[in-house]
Amino acid sequence: MIRQNPPKANAQKSVYYTNRFDVMPTSPMLPLGESQSFFQALHTPITQSYIQNDLITLWVESTQILPLIRELYALGYDFLTEMSAIDKLEENNEFELFYLLLKLEDTSSKRLKIKTKIKKGEHIASLTPLFKSANWSERECFDMFGIIFDGHPYLQRLLMPKDWVGHPLLKSYPLQGDEYAAWYEVDKIFGKEYRQIIGPEQRDSARIDRNDDKNFSTISFESRYQESKAPTLLKSFKSSKELKERR
Repeated sequence: MIRQNPPKANAQKSVYYTNRFDVMPTSPMLPLGESQSFFQALHTPITQSYIQNDLITLWVESTQILPLIRELYALGYDFLTEMSAIDKLEENNEFELFYLLLKLEDTSSKRLKIKTKIKKGEHIASLTPLFKSANWSERECFDMFGIIFDGHPYLQRLLMPKDWVGHPLLKSYPLQGDEYAAWYEVDKIFGKEYRQIIGPEQRDSARIDRNDDKNFSTISFESRYQESKAPTLLKSFKSSKELKERR
């Protein structure tokens, strides 16, 4: 069963969310039905099973994640489409990990979602012996959450620099980065001795500098680059005189 989204007619003319604090209802968890006998035959113990959003979802203990996926791999689920984690440290000091598996030879079969939980600081087995696609997914998970995957051939950061401090997708990580992030590029490019001269990096993505016509188009006038490319357009701008004065 796929959750139906509300109609979006005239979405541009109206506010989509009437309550910005609205919490979407949880999709229903349906019984496995005909697939029940198939998964009951697995040797690895399953703690919970259901169908949600047209995905067969199986919960397993973290120590059983590799044995279970080995079994499923032998049964034809030979493609790992995605894996990641959810930070639930504030709720119960745990990470929730999920793996999406697909049968390439039988496209009519439902996709599988394997879910497990690990405590903060616990390790979990790597799936790189089974899936090459797990290599970068696990590296990204380590980079963003700090989760250690035992048996990974090269567990290094993937998106952030190798000497970065912290894990950006943790809910405890500041939205605009911490103090280390504010000085990272200044220290790398110029050196710490230039901190007083340059100042910390501006990491507020919502900040707009209306006088910055080098990096972004300024508000209410054309930038210098646009002026040279399209001089005729400037004639229609009332503020073109102000732009000349600023030069």
